[in-house]
Amino acid sequence: MTSREGFPQAGGPDGVSPPAVASDRAAKAYEKAFLESANSNESKLRLLEERMKRPPAATAQMSDAVRAGGPDAASDDDDEDEQRDFGVHYSHPGKRRKRSLPGVGAGRDDVSPGDPRESSVSKMPHPGTGAGSQNIEAYFPAADIGDVATADAAPHHPAGLRASPVGGALFATPTPRRPHEKNAGVSGRKENQPPGGSRSGSRSRAHGGGSAAEARDAVAALDAAREEGSRARKEADEANRRAEALERALAEAREQRDAAAAEARDAASREDAASHRERARVDGVKQLAVRLAQHERAQARREMAAVGARLGTVSVQRAGAALQEVWEDGGAFADLARRTREIQAAREAADERRKAVKKSLPPPGASSTPETIAAQADFVLSEEIHRVRMAAMRKEEEGVHRERELLEREKQAHIRALKRSRDEDASRFNQHPLLGNRYVLMNMLGRGGFSEVYKAFDVVEMREVACKLHQLSPQWSEARKQTYVRHAQRECMIHKRLRHPNVVEMIDVFEVDRDSFCTVLELCTGDDLDARLKSQGPVAEREARAILAQVFAGLAYLNQGPRKIIHYDLKPGNILFDAAGRVKITDFGLSKVDERGAISGSANGGGGGSLMGDSGMELTSQGAGTYWYLPPECFETGPTPPRISSKVDTWSCGVILYQMLFGRRPFGHDQSQEQILHSGTILNARGVEFPPAGPKVSAEGKAFIQRCLSRKQQDRPDVPAAARDAYMTYAKAAPE
Repeated sequence: MTSREGFPQAGGPDGVSPPAVASDRAAKAYEKAFLESANSNESKLRLLEERMKRPPAATAQMSDAVRAGGPDAASDDDDEDEQRDFGVHYSHPGKRRKRSLPGVGAGRDDVSPGDPRESSVSKMPHPGTGAGSQNIEAYFPAADIGDVATADAAPHHPAGLRASPVGGALFATPTPRRPHEKNAGVSGRKENQPPGGSRSGSRSRAHGGGSAAEARDAVAALDAAREEGSRARKEADEANRRAEALERALAEAREQRDAAAAEARDAASREDAASHRERARVDGVKQLAVRLAQHERAQARREMAAVGARLGTVSVQRAGAALQEVWEDGGAFADLARRTREIQAAREAADERRKAVKKSLPPPGASSTPETIAAQADFVLSEEIHRVRMAAMRKEEEGVHRERELLEREKQAHIRALKRSRDEDASRFNQHPLLGNRYVLMNMLGRGGFSEVYKAFDVVEMREVACKLHQLSPQWSEARKQTYVRHAQRECMIHKRLRHPNVVEMIDVFEVDRDSFCTVLELCTGDDLDARLKSQGPVAEREARAILAQVFAGLAYLNQGPRKIIHYDLKPGNILFDAAGRVKITDFGLSKVDERGAISGSANGGGGGSLMGDSGMELTSQGAGTYWYLPPECFETGPTPPRISSKVDTWSCGVILYQMLFGRRPFGHDQSQEQILHSGTILNARGVEFPPAGPKVSAEGKAFIQRCLSRKQQDRPDVPAAARDAYMTYAKAAPE
């Protein structure tokens, strides 16, 4: 349609066509319904386009139905038709009740033959015919929208719309919008308005103007909705792209997760397999170590039994109401006793023979006769034989004496082995447990105080180590337990940072249970200096000098840096030998840490002086240690504690050197520690004396011993000075 001027003007008695009223009402009802039902501009646009895409037949039937409504177009049947044809759903409760009554609001298919609506339906022209178009246009005369159509005489439709076959802007279908028409207005557009051109009154013009304004508002709303829909579609497309990217990333993440999970499973499987192999290896190594330990223990017990049969054994005898252990000599001591008796008998027989020969001599003043001359010759020969025999017996006695000394040393070693075997049988760690998941305890090396030392095998590093087990007695009070733990922790703190060839290395420390913990130390397969001296006796000066030089090297290392360490318990039992015969210092249980060097160094901006020129540190554990090897200042009493320095270790080294050379300690050798303490043996010592019949010792060696055993601290060198002494460095003295 190009113009509304040829439209027939059909109207009612008031000049308003009843179909026009119905059409206007239906259009407004549809518009209101879909605008209220939509939740967004995009939804409104989608619902409107869905309505626009209906086939022409449906629109024609709707228009004819509106036209056939008659004067009472606002009836309930028209409402039902509007609901069915235009998708309008009323929310008014009264109309809902009326729709629910029987026979009300039935569809067009159940119209009875005599119903007036049947004639209207039967008169509806076929969609697409000229009659149908003419009838539709009759309800939209051009006179009602003259004000709208004056701007443009040519056919004009809103941008993006094309006219429906049945006419009407409300039912227009969308057409693609050109870019320059995006914001096009609706001023020159011709609209089909509801009929009412037959009325010339102000009511008809107002109605027509209102319909045109509503149409323009609808078009503007439609354009805005389209723009909003376009933006929403772009956002939706962007959101879809992002969603697709996220899905791809999620898929990749899932693949990576699955790959990581598979790799984790493979790693866990490999780890389980490796753990299983490691456990199997550890179990195998432990079994081998236990077998070796059992073999060594059985062999040691057999050797002890054989040595016991030769040297003797310890037995228990009752002494009144108490039981005491006594030593019973074995075959070797019995043989020495027999040989001693034989030598004594031979000596007595020789004396008797000498006396008998002497009695056969003629009395003094007797004449010289052949008989007297022969008797005197026999006496001279007998005396010579007697002297030779006595010399031989003296050598034999000396041999027996040396053998007895060796047997005594073997006896002491055998007694220590018996005691160690007894302590091992009484230990709760004698069944070769695995401690710390890596150390297999093999056999006991010794026991002292409240600790036990075992030879162990490290199944991780595959080496032999020494495990020192510290145990708390259940009978101890909590205060005593805490004191012991602090003491052991202090020893570990001192020892763990020491790394020197002449110091036993601490490898590890860990807790065994609530009442015990273990420190793992470097194993020294050789014996200690005390056992060597007891088994071999005095050593040559050359060997003693080499041993003490290594001891001073380790002590000099302890005195390096701002925090100097005083060993305080240096003695032959704490000097060990490794498989190569090198010296190792051990047991730092009584060691003292002098912090004054660190304090003075921080106060003076660095450094830290030697202990030689100061008064030393206070002795807070007076009474501890081994008294034969402590200097006089450790026994001083008074209102203030004595002050000590590294010169304590210098004194101990002097005593050890003297003992190595002469086989005895210079002070209180035959006394017990209690006797030394009460008699003041060390406190009253004024100078060292060397035995006149002892082994040959150089003058340099004796002079070094005297310097180390100087009673006054100011006359005694400290450890660094003693370690640099010419006697310890093998430097030749400069000629005077």
